[in-house]
Order: sequence, then C-alpha cells, then structure tokens
Amino acid sequence: MSKYGMGLLRSARLTRRQLIAFALVSAILNGIVTACVGTWLAQTYATQQSRRKSVETLAHLIYDRRTRAGMVVSSMRRNASLDEIQYRKRAYDEAYVDWNKNILLNLFAIREVAGDLKFATLAKAFEDELVASMADVDRCLTQAYDHKLKGEDVAPLLEACHMATMHQFVLDCGATFTDELYKLTRITLYPFSRALEERKRLAEVNIKANCTRPPEEPPLTGTVTAAPTTPPAAAATVAPTATPAATTTPAPAPERTPQAAPASMPERAPAATPPQPAVPAAASPSP
Repeated sequence: MSKYGMGLLRSARLTRRQLIAFALVSAILNGIVTACVGTWLAQTYATQQSRRKSVETLAHLIYDRRTRAGMVVSSMRRNASLDEIQYRKRAYDEAYVDWNKNILLNLFAIREVAGDLKFATLAKAFEDELVASMADVDRCLTQAYDHKLKGEDVAPLLEACHMATMHQFVLDCGATFTDELYKLTRITLYPFSRALEERKRLAEVNIKANCTRPPEEPPLTGTVTAAPTTPPAAAATVAPTATPAATTTPAPAPERTPQAAPASMPERAPAATPPQPAVPAAASPSP
C-alpha cells in the first residue's frame, strides 16, 4: 500500500514539504472557520436569549399591573373592607411605578426584537393602544378608589368608564403583543432567507388586529337615547311656531301690493271707496 501511495505522490509530483505545508494550511483554515462559526453561533444564541428575556420582562410587567388592577376593582365591587382595598391599592401602585419606569426600556426591547424597519409600527401600537388603555384603566380605578373612600357606591362609575371592557382589551392586546415579539426571538440559521421578514409582517398584522381599540360607541348611544326624550316636547313647541311661520308667509302679500301700489298711489283712496259707491253710481243714471 505504501508503494502505491508513494507512486501517487510521485505521479502528482508532490514533495514531503508540500504535503506538510498543505496539512498546516488546512488545519489553520479549519481552525479559523470553526472559530468564526462558533463565535457567530454563540453570539446569535446570546442575542436570542437577551431578547427573549426582555420580552418575558415586558409580559411580566403587563400581567402584573393588569392583575393588581383587577384585584382592586374586585375588592371595591364586593364592598370589601377598607383595609383590604387599601392594601391592594398599594400593591397596584407599586406595579404602576415599575411599569412606568421601564417604559423606555420596553421600547428599546421592541426595537431590538423587531428591528428598525418595523419599530415605528410596533412602537405606535404599543404607545397609542396598550399604554393608552392601561392609562385609562388607571384613571378609572383611581376615581373609583377616591369615591370608595368617601363611602359611595362605585359600581355606576366603573360601568360608566367601561372598566370591564378596558381590562379585557389590555389582556388581549398584551397577550398578542408579547406572543408575537416572542416569536421574533427565534433563532434563524438561514440569514439570507425571507422567513424573518415574513414573520415580522405577520406579527404586524396580528398586533394591529388585536391592539386596535373599538370606537367609543357607548357615549354616543347615551346621547342618542337622551335626545329622543326631548324631541317630543320640542316637537310640541315647534308645532305652534310652525303655524306662525305659516301666517308670516302671507306677509309678502302686503309687500307685493305696495309694489303695485306706486302706479296707483293716487287711486288708493278711490280704490277703497269705488266698491261701495259703485252701486249708487249705477242707480244715479237710471233716474
């Protein structure tokens, strides 16, 4: 076998020094490629873990604040003791502070996960829909808490500000937002494929569908239902005013006669008298 091997080397005209150089170059290139690939994989994995941790933190903050707000509202609805309500309100205030002091960090996490191309759309949905809804929940909860401390019934106030609807919207939008961001943290081993771009597009569509607040129809329907109660009385008052309007319409008739009157201005006095003297005028010729 060695003879055949040496024969191949002689036929290829390779010397021992060339073989050693080839082995060394191959080992060096193999080491460089292995180190580069290993470094890229390690960095990609570390970035993925960092992004996933940021999304998990965002989800924790959303659910923590929403859950504590629901606990305060539940205590007020069932007329629990003031000690329980105040204790839960203090816990909610802590979650409120944690949420607000991490809003900018959450935006940084969204930028890192979604990229600059989709950041504007996702940031708008995050600030204008999710953050705004949580602010509305906080405003309603604070007003109800103040009224509860005065001993008033807060059920009508909670219904007026649509607390249940906003609480459910925060759940739906928060779950969709964090779930889509979590999907974007998956490792893609094909850097030149369009799988990541397609995933970002689907995330934008789903977030827009579940994080768009419906128009505030209840206040509009409230005003519409209140309006029909006044029109009957207004209609009754408009009916009498309609008849004067009808009587005022003949007013142009007297204005028309003065326009024709200038030609017969001298005949105004005879015009009123001729109908009565007309009979004597016909009687005087007969005698």
